[in-house]
Amino acid sequence: MSPIFPCKGCGTFIERSTQHYRRVKGQVLCSTCSDARQAEAAQARPGLWRRLLQRVSRRREGAC
Repeated sequence: MSPIFPCKGCGTFIERSTQHYRRVKGQVLCSTCSDARQAEAAQARPGLWRRLLQRVSRRREGAC
């Protein structure tokens, strides 16, 4: 059985492995808080996908 750790975002107790706890250096997040942080990070960089798609399309045009 895995140990129980508190989520650093909301305080909910969640079951995670000790290996995961060490890998994230004690910053254990539940899936809800993890998804929210990823969504915030994606909104902070809205132009990233657009630039990536432009770069890929330029390479395809040059390769043909």
